[in-house]
Order: sequence, then structure tokens, then C-alpha cells
Amino acid sequence: MTIDIAEVHHVVETTINVLSIIFNCFLLYLIKYYSNFGLKLYRYLLTVDAALDLLLGIFTLLVQPVGLNGDGYSVIHSNGFIAGYSPFSDSVFMTLYFFTVHTNIIWIAVQFFYRFRLMCKNSMHERLVNFMIVTVTTGYSIIALAEIMDFCQVLDKYQSVGQYVTDMNYWPNPKDGSRRLYFVTYVKEWRMFRCLLLWTVTCCATIAIVILCEKKIVAHFRQQGNPTHSTTQRMHTEFHRALLAMAICPLITTTFPVFYYMITNGFSLCPGPVSAVMSALLSSVTLFNPVTTILCFRCYRRIAARVISCGRYDAQERDNKGTCVTQQIQVAGTVIASSTVGPLSNTGT
Repeated sequence: MTIDIAEVHHVVETTINVLSIIFNCFLLYLIKYYSNFGLKLYRYLLTVDAALDLLLGIFTLLVQPVGLNGDGYSVIHSNGFIAGYSPFSDSVFMTLYFFTVHTNIIWIAVQFFYRFRLMCKNSMHERLVNFMIVTVTTGYSIIALAEIMDFCQVLDKYQSVGQYVTDMNYWPNPKDGSRRLYFVTYVKEWRMFRCLLLWTVTCCATIAIVILCEKKIVAHFRQQGNPTHSTTQRMHTEFHRALLAMAICPLITTTFPVFYYMITNGFSLCPGPVSAVMSALLSSVTLFNPVTTILCFRCYRRIAARVISCGRYDAQERDNKGTCVTQQIQVAGTVIASSTVGPLSNTGT
């Protein structure tokens, strides 16, 4: 009895994507009605993250791509509900899928940089930093979109190669005899090198930003309050676990399949079952993100309340210090005046 890899992959992808759509809709509901912790920009970041996961779940449900390598060619086969209708629709939805995946990876780094700025760098100019974040993210996303549009083109001269590689590695016995459309690229082409370079830079930069910001945030929180207090230690532990859950799950489910495809590109080291597993792992980020966020939602609110209270306490402490310094100056001035005026008056008398 042979297992139909394409059919199993289709069922698994459909289940993951339907669950991700449900959980992301529920997360958007929680953010709208239960995230009253006063940080508007942070609510905006969580909303955009949930919206990106929702869009990625919808596009993955429609496209369901799987990457295959063989005979020096890189083949992307679409196994979704809208696969094979026309070259234009396949190119558009495949471009939207890859662009959403790329934006999702970038948004992980944006979230952690904002958490670092919010909790460790309160003195930074908010408008300037927000402008820099928006400008860098938008510019890099436009470059990525141009490269992805150039990569996701249906080339007729490679269709026979794509059908051969897919039949050998992924779909040995197709149920219908219709001719499928494949996104095939020769591994030595310049556009393939540019696309791999773009994904490599994105993944490596995201991993570096997340690790650096996570270490800085945890070190900053360990310095707050009494480290020997049980409540403070418990809050630090809970916050550290929340950060690790929000960092490890998206990074593993997005960067690991991308690195795997880049390493095995050009070699016959990407069989059908492994490709299906990598594709499902890449799609599971749309399910892990809302689940970890929902589970850590109470921790979000607690941490945000603490950040706001710490900010108010610091401001109050600065005001108190300023008042104390003013009082000390006034007292010192009074002492100097009394010590100076007294002898003069005595001398005058």
C-alpha cells in the first residue's frame, strides 16, 4: 500500500490553516476588547502580527506550495484549492504567499526591537524611532516584493522539467491527467541567487535582532526591583518563558525550512515526504503565533502594567529628587544668608 504524499500533505495543510484562521480571528477579538493596557503602539503591533498570520493562513490554504529539488532545478509545486487555473492567478497568489511569509519574518524582528525600546530605552525619541522602523521595514519589503515577483513567474520552457521532478519526488500517481503549472528555476540562474541571498539576509538578521533584544530585555528586568523577592523572581521567570515562546516558535517554523531549502538547493536531497513536512512546518507559524500569544496574554497585560507603573514611578522619583534638591538649595541659601547677615548686623550695631 503506497501513501499518497500529495493527499496527506493537502489534508495536513488544510487542517493547520483552518485552525490558524480560527485562532487568529479569536486573537484579534482579544486584542480589540481585552487589551486595555494603555500601550497603543504595542496593541498596533500585536494587531498587525495577527493580521499577517491570518493572511498567511488564507494564502497558504489557497496555494499550499511544496518545494522540490532535482536535476539542478528548484521546483515549487502548488497543491492548493486554486492551483492550476491560469498562469496569472498562480503567479499572483504565489507572490502574495511568499511576500506574506517574508513580511511575517520581518515583523518578528520589528516586535522584539519595539519591546526592547519600550522596556529598556524609554529616553529614545518615539516619533524618530517609529519613523525609522516604518521606513526600514517598508523599503526592505518593497525590495523583497520586487525580487519575489521576478522569482514567481511561470516559464513555459521549464514546465516539462517541473512535471518530471514532481512526478518523481512528490506525486508519482496523479489522479487527474491535467497539466499542472510549476514554478521552476535553474539553480545557476542569477534570479535564484538573488532570491536565496534575500532570504538568507532576512533570516540571519531576524535571528540576530531577536537574540540581542531578548538578552537585553531579560537583563534589564533582572535589575528592576529586589532580585531576592519571590514575586519579582516569578515575574522574571514568567516573562523569560513568554519571550522564549514568542521567539523560538516563529523562528524555528519560519527560518528552519528556509535554511533547509537553501542548503539542499541544487542537490537531489529534498525528497517528497521531507518537502511536505517542511512546507507544513512553515505553515504552522500561523498557528503557533496566535496560540503562544493567547497563552501569554495575561503575562502581556501584567508586563505592560509594570512598565507603565515603573515609568510613572521613575517620573515621580525624578520629581521628588528635583523637589529635594530645590529644598536643599533653599535651606543652604537660608543658612548662608543667616550666617552672613548675622555678623554684619552685629558688626553694624
